[in-house]
Amino acid sequence: MPSDAQAMRATAMAREIAEIPEVVARQLGEGLPLYREAGALLRAEPPRLFVTSARGSSDHAATFFKYLIEVRCGIPVASIGPSVGSVYDAALRLEGCAVLTISQSGASPDLVALQERAAAGGARTLALLNHAASPVGVGAQSVLPLLAGPERAVAATKSFVASLVAVTAILAGMTGDDALLESLMGLPDSLARATAVDWAEARVPVAAAASVYAISRGPGLAVALEAALKLKETCGLRGEAFSAAELRHGPIALAGPRLAALVFVPEDRSRDSVLEAAAALDRAGARVLATGETSGGLMALESVPAPHPLLAPICQVASLYRFAERLAASLGLDPDQPPHLAKVTETL
Repeated sequence: MPSDAQAMRATAMAREIAEIPEVVARQLGEGLPLYREAGALLRAEPPRLFVTSARGSSDHAATFFKYLIEVRCGIPVASIGPSVGSVYDAALRLEGCAVLTISQSGASPDLVALQERAAAGGARTLALLNHAASPVGVGAQSVLPLLAGPERAVAATKSFVASLVAVTAILAGMTGDDALLESLMGLPDSLARATAVDWAEARVPVAAAASVYAISRGPGLAVALEAALKLKETCGLRGEAFSAAELRHGPIALAGPRLAALVFVPEDRSRDSVLEAAAALDRAGARVLATGETSGGLMALESVPAPHPLLAPICQVASLYRFAERLAASLGLDPDQPPHLAKVTETL
């Protein structure tokens, strides 16, 4: 079995995880004025509705955006499946709305098609991209760069974190939240600590489980979705993500000794309800691993304090990425070459 140090040197995924603090520092130095300006323009002419268009990890970033905007701005955010534009060529009525496309490559034809149909339907089009000169970027009215640099690992890590930082900065610009902007400036240091956190004690219970639930709520749901995806694509484990509220609407029926649960505990108003869901899973016999301080039979996973409650999921996902990469290595898998996957996925 390779050592942790060997694993960190051996994979592109590990190297890109280690780059996360530097990426965010670059964003705050070069991209923050652009994000703030985009937010200020949206504040001056607020849309009646936001629509998001994304796939994979980028769609999880859209979930983060949804909760930030709905909770802090009161503007509804809806996800439209890209096939509405690409496969069904539907006419969309989006006057007064804004469409945000989030993508690493900006190359997928379905994202391009939905953006085109949205623009034809009267929407403003914005794009958060790591490759600004991509087909999505060329067609968008406003392009905001993620500035994550080349990402070679199939599993997105630093580009996902960059997406969360960008939408948070846009929110700060929309709301004039100077305290949030100031907190963002402290995020690189927090991320440096978060990427160094080692959840080694969680590897055996997660690897031994027949399936793994990832649980959170609100903006933290984006991290739960990422956790479930990363366990599938890098570790070959069956992961599913649920809101803590949805758990009792069916999924808890599968709880038992062969289920492990990674619980990402928020630092906002949903904290108590997420901890209650974790306790319910524990009572049902699942092996529960939760970030931060816990009680009862829950295994506590080290959690780096965030500079602001809204930034807590960003710190948690950085630690999750390191855990997934090292778990894959301990299982003898190469997280850079997951079966049946490619870095750039183009769908219709």
